[in-house]
Amino acid sequence: MKRNIAVWEIAGFFFVLIFGSLLHFAFELSGFWKPVALVAAVNESTWEHLKMVFWPGLVFFTAQYYFLRNMECANRFWCAKAVCLLLMPLIIAVGWYAAISLLGENNFTINITLFVGAIIIGQLVSYLILTSKISTSISQNRSIVVILLLTLAFATLTYLPPRIFLFEHMDLENTGQYGILESYEGLLIFGDS
Repeated sequence: MKRNIAVWEIAGFFFVLIFGSLLHFAFELSGFWKPVALVAAVNESTWEHLKMVFWPGLVFFTAQYYFLRNMECANRFWCAKAVCLLLMPLIIAVGWYAAISLLGENNFTINITLFVGAIIIGQLVSYLILTSKISTSISQNRSIVVILLLTLAFATLTYLPPRIFLFEHMDLENTGQYGILESYEGLLIFGDS
């Protein structure tokens, strides 16, 4: 069982890495088609970059459940995935703001490291929960509610962004712009370096 789950988690890492990277440029490549904004980064805010791990993760985990639903780990599946879907964006956001505070500037290498590291840690924690022998104290229903709330947030806050730092488009400086930008040109992950 552990080997099977490890293979799935490694596949999940590559899926989220590849499709998350593509989502950075998907909105621009779509000709700024607003429905694509649901899943793709529409500006250089931190929030938009969190979508790069959330949506591919959600898609992969939903497919993964179909194959693992009859295994012993099924009773821990949605808990593992809820933790992963919370953890990956949290690592990116906290890591990015910590790096900016320490360095005083955006750094492409650190941004890529955060993106890859968040996926690795998320998949590793998911694996550990799935393969643990302990029953989780978080029910499947609560885990699914957490995932649904995250899905709702990621689906709506691009279109209706709060006017706080997490949602502000940041190019080389704070711009005072939020949400979908008509002339947005995708830069490198987490902004210019």
